[in-house]
Amino acid sequence: MNNKIEFSKQDREKFEYILDNIPDAITIVDNYGKVIFFNTTSEEYFNVKKSDIIDKELVEFFPTAILLRVLNSKTSFYNIYNSPRENSFVVSSAVPLYDKNGNMIGALARDRDITEIVRLSELLNKTQSNLLKLEKEYSKITSVGEAYFSKIISNNAAFIEIINLCKNISKTPLNILLKGESGTGKELFAKAIHYESGRKGKFIPINCSAIPRELFESEIFGYEAGAFTGAKAEGKKGKFEEAEGGTLFLDEIADLPLELQPKFLRILEDGVVTRIGGNKPKKIDVRIISATNKDIRELINEDKFRKDLYYRLDIFQVTIPPLRERKGDIVLLANRFLQEFCMEQGISIVEIPDEILSIFTEYKWEGNVRELRNLIQRSAIIASQTGKNKIEKEYLPSYMQNIEVDEIKKLINLDEIKSYSGLEEYIQQIEKRIIIKTLEEMNYNKSETAKKLNIPRATLYYKMEKYKVSF
Repeated sequence: MNNKIEFSKQDREKFEYILDNIPDAITIVDNYGKVIFFNTTSEEYFNVKKSDIIDKELVEFFPTAILLRVLNSKTSFYNIYNSPRENSFVVSSAVPLYDKNGNMIGALARDRDITEIVRLSELLNKTQSNLLKLEKEYSKITSVGEAYFSKIISNNAAFIEIINLCKNISKTPLNILLKGESGTGKELFAKAIHYESGRKGKFIPINCSAIPRELFESEIFGYEAGAFTGAKAEGKKGKFEEAEGGTLFLDEIADLPLELQPKFLRILEDGVVTRIGGNKPKKIDVRIISATNKDIRELINEDKFRKDLYYRLDIFQVTIPPLRERKGDIVLLANRFLQEFCMEQGISIVEIPDEILSIFTEYKWEGNVRELRNLIQRSAIIASQTGKNKIEKEYLPSYMQNIEVDEIKKLINLDEIKSYSGLEEYIQQIEKRIIIKTLEEMNYNKSETAKKLNIPRATLYYKMEKYKVSF
């Protein structure tokens, strides 16, 4: 089957004229990674002449190009930060190209030069501030709530339902209880709900397990001038007053001191707060979002938490599943965290090899999303400092390096089934992966590959043609 991109001479001239006048660098390769188009802007960006690269293998010039990843994975990549050569920075996007019959015939990459922006950020030494400016610009065309919810990504159908549920209830006045293990992103959900709600007041977070017991009451309720020794002369607002018109996020609510729980309950019931040392109740409008990784019902049975307060807080409960229960998101999140961190730090994005991703999938992630983010950031820094373009196994903690990865699990990912029409199509994809893996192991020797698979060579040729496997 012919999987090459072909044009008539007249069409090619029109095609080249159009793309040569685009300010972005455009590169097109065929199914085998051979460069068939390289526009004038590409020559300027990469300091490579058309005559030198056309009809040559792209890997010879750019071994880490995302076009090569597109050819291998048949998936698109968007807005990837990269440094193709020294002192040159681009944002790249690449997509596969298909003919009218749905056959992949190559891939196209668009690179936008951001070198001057990066140089400016280096002079100011505030790459982070540039990102914040972009975030502010983005907030002008979309709601802040949408921006926060866009940070919560998933391919897991059940988790996406939870995200949509939180969006729907955000605009109601209901108090919400978020349940989930440490590191699952409860505060991120709480912020997204607050900003999506459209409430005009602030989002005020407070960790109930982090405030010393003797300071808790003054922090939460505030105090009047001279209320106690050491009090500020002008008095102080409590967290409830700070959150007026907004949201008070009570993290680790299960650790709320028992002696303060009746006062909390009174505020929730009456909608008024009185400072320590004061006698003037103040009306407040505050929405409560609380979070816990403990079973509050057990604490109620042990007389460590008031039942009436619990029912005030738990008007609407949302359970956020741990990362190990949505393994299909591990690869997605790992790549997102890698891109974000590398852009923040102004370093080239490194690759996460399949071997490392397989280890990630096997690992239990007791620290959940927070643990994954921290590991990615640590590994990216080590890779950058050692001059490597990918994360190596030795960068991982020792307890992860010893994880045994099941070879079958590398080929099979049950979360992918939903992306195929049924079991038969999915099994065909597994068969295709096994053929490709065996060909690689046999150095693309078809005769040896057929022997290893214990099938006739003609059958191997037939299946390679069927699955469009070529080398």
